[in-house]
Amino acid sequence: MTTLHATPYNRDATGFYFTDALDYEAKSTLHVDRYGNLVEEFEIQFIDGDDAQLFEACGINQANLNIWFDDIEFLHDHEKVNLYYLVGVAGYTLSQALEKLDEPSITESSLRDAAEELFDECWLSSVPESVRFYVDYDKFARDCELSGDMTEFEYNNKTYTCTNSSAL
Repeated sequence: MTTLHATPYNRDATGFYFTDALDYEAKSTLHVDRYGNLVEEFEIQFIDGDDAQLFEACGINQANLNIWFDDIEFLHDHEKVNLYYLVGVAGYTLSQALEKLDEPSITESSLRDAAEELFDECWLSSVPESVRFYVDYDKFARDCELSGDMTEFEYNNKTYTCTNSSAL
């Protein structure tokens, strides 16, 4: 479960913790400062849960908080990785990324390992056995990265590689 905090921009008001849209709605609509004035604007802060990095990358705030609760929070883990890649690495807006959620081809591996697997699957069989020892996977991985075909990134303390970066 995710715990968030609504911090009022009004210095005369205190914030509150919430865990879902209904909780936020109930607390924010009746929240007043010490003079009894209704507080309308909040900064939304991620406090606890597994998706802090995704929350930050998506730029969740008071205006799009409903997207977090309706569309993002209950995504499968691989979909969260895809979304993080699209908004945090590839630079898509949140709405664009949600539309393209199934398009990235992402593997949990380093760029070098992903490049080696690609090379082996596509071209190794055409390389003579006596020459295979000379294949330089590090240079092939570097070329894949420089051409924009593959992108390595970190998410939730794991290394991932998008293997179709240039196709997005």
